[in-house]
Amino acid sequence: MSTPDSTATEWDPLGPNSPLAEALLILRPKNAAAKFAFSNVVDFLQEQDYNTDNTARSHYAKYIWYSDELTTDSAVTHLVHSNAYASSSSPSSSSKERMPSPVPIWTGFYFIDPKVKPLLPSRGWAVGRLSSKSLTLEKPVVDLLLTTSRRNRVARRHACLTFAKETRMACVKVEPRAAATVNNYTIPSSHGGNTAVCAKAENSIAFEDLSYTLEYTNYCRTTEGRQTLEVFLADIYGDDQPTEDALSATPTPNVTTQTIGSYTITGANLIGMGTYGRVKPATGPQGNVVVIKSMVPTRGNLEFVRSKVYMVRSLSRMLEREHQKNVLTCIDVMHMEGKVDEFHLVLEPFVENTLMVLPKQSQTHWTKLEIILHDCLQGLSFLHAHNFVHTDIKPPNIGLKNLTRSLVSQTASCPPPARRLTAIILDIDSIIPISANRTTIPAQPGTNGTIGFHSPEQERTEFDGTADIWALGVCMYRAVFGELPWRFGALGNPWNNMRDGRGVEKVAFHEKYSVMVRKIGEKRCDEMAALLDFIIASFRFSEAAIESQKQPRPSSAECLRALIGKSEFLKMRAKWQEETGEPPEPAQVGLKRLVGH
Repeated sequence: MSTPDSTATEWDPLGPNSPLAEALLILRPKNAAAKFAFSNVVDFLQEQDYNTDNTARSHYAKYIWYSDELTTDSAVTHLVHSNAYASSSSPSSSSKERMPSPVPIWTGFYFIDPKVKPLLPSRGWAVGRLSSKSLTLEKPVVDLLLTTSRRNRVARRHACLTFAKETRMACVKVEPRAAATVNNYTIPSSHGGNTAVCAKAENSIAFEDLSYTLEYTNYCRTTEGRQTLEVFLADIYGDDQPTEDALSATPTPNVTTQTIGSYTITGANLIGMGTYGRVKPATGPQGNVVVIKSMVPTRGNLEFVRSKVYMVRSLSRMLEREHQKNVLTCIDVMHMEGKVDEFHLVLEPFVENTLMVLPKQSQTHWTKLEIILHDCLQGLSFLHAHNFVHTDIKPPNIGLKNLTRSLVSQTASCPPPARRLTAIILDIDSIIPISANRTTIPAQPGTNGTIGFHSPEQERTEFDGTADIWALGVCMYRAVFGELPWRFGALGNPWNNMRDGRGVEKVAFHEKYSVMVRKIGEKRCDEMAALLDFIIASFRFSEAAIESQKQPRPSSAECLRALIGKSEFLKMRAKWQEETGEPPEPAQVGLKRLVGH
C-alpha cells in the first residue's frame, strides 16, 4: 500500500481518511539493515508475476505501507557498500576510497489493524522471512514480511505480534530457537511462546539483525480504537476477559511513562498509600501486572524500613513455597541508594478493587461475601500459623480480584466462572511477627493499624492473631449492613489503656455493641447463617456486657473450619471441584483437619 498521489506531499498515511486510519500499531524500520530489508520487500511486492494470482504477495501487502518515491539513506548506503566491499574477492584500494554512490530505498512501515486479520488470529500477526517454498505454493506463512534474504538471520516464522489478554498491550512472542529483544529485554526462547510486553509509547524491538520501533497510534488511544481491539480479543477469548477496573491499570502507554528497574509504571494515577509508602501499578518485561510500593525512609528510620523489607521478603518466600494465594507476595526488591534511599517492593498480584467498593446499601449477594470471607480466613490462617499478625485488617486492605461491580447483587455461580472472585490480604508491610518464646505482641495503644478496627486487647495489654479476626468481623459487618458497627470520637478507642476515665465511652460502646448483636439476630436466616455466625463470634471478648459473648474468640483456623462446615454454597463448590477433578486449593498450615470436610 503506497501513497495514493505523489503530489499529496502533506498526506498523512495514518490520517482519518486513510485506509490505515484504524491501525493500532506501527512497526517502523530503525537500523540500516531493517530499512534495506524493508525496501527489498517492497521491490518483491512490486514484481509482476503473470503465471500466478499473487496470493502470497497480496497477503503480505495488506500489512505494509510505503512511500511512492525512492529516497536515499546514508546509513543504508554505508551498509550496502560495506557488505559489497567485504564480499568482493579482490577489492581495490581505489574502490574503497571512492565516494560510494547513494543507494535508493523505499521507506515506510508495517501496521496492525485488528480488522485486517492475520493468518492465525489466536496467535497474532506472524513476522518472519520469505519462504521460497510457500511462495511456490502461494501459501504465505507470515503476515509481516520483514526480509526476503537469509542474510539477516531471521527465521521463516520468527515471532508473533499480538495483544496481551490481561493488559491489552502489544507483546512479542518468539518461536522456538528464535531471538528477539524488546526494550533491551532478551526474550528467552528455549521452550517457545515466551513473551515480552511493549509497555512504552515507543518500543525498541530487534529480530536478530533487524531493529524496529513499535509505536501505538493515536487511534489506539481513542474509545473507538479500544472497542475495535475489544471485539478482536472477544472473538478469540470469549468471556474470559479482565474486568474494566483491571484494565484501567494498563492504559495505552504514553510518552511520559516512568520506569523503575525493568518495570514500567503503567497506571497513570496513584493507587493509594500503604502503611509505609506509595503504591502504583506496573508491568514487568514479560507482561505481568504488578504493584510497586515505594518506601522512602525518613531521617533516623532507615534500619526500621530495612527490617520491614527483610520481614516482607521472608514472609513472601514462605507464601511462594507453600503456594498461598490469598496474601500479597513480594517477588522482588530494588534498593536505590543516593542522597535519598529508596526501596521499591514489587508485589503480586495486582488487585483492581478492594472491599471498599462494595455498595453501602448492603446489596452484595451473600454467596460472594462467603467467598471473600473464606479467602480472607485462608490468608489469615496461614499468617497466624507462622506467628504473624497483620494488625491492620480493614476494607482498603482486602483486595478483590475479578469483581464485576455491576454484578455484585447476583449470586456467585457454581461451577465458578473462568475468572473467579478472589480476596487477597494487602498491605503486608503492616504485619508484625510474634517474637520467639512469646505467644502475643505487647499492645501499643493508638498505633499498629486503624483504631476503629482494633479489638479491645489490641488497645490494652497484649494481642495475637485473634485481633485480626475482630477486625475482619468489622469489615464483614460493614459489607453485610452497609455501615460500621461503631465509630469512635476524638478520644479514640474506648479500650485505650493510656487514657483514664473512659467510663462514658465504654458505656456508649456497649450500647452500640448490643445494637450490633440485635441486628445480626434479626437478619439471621439459614442462607446467611455461616456468614453471620462468623461476625458474631469475631466480636467475643472477656468484658462484653452480653454473657454469651464473653467466650474466647475463635482462631482463624477455627473460623475457617466453621465456615466450611456450615456453608452449603462452599460445600457445593467443593463437591464440584471433586467431581470435575479440578485441583483443590492448597492445604494451609494448621488446617490439616479440614481435609475431611
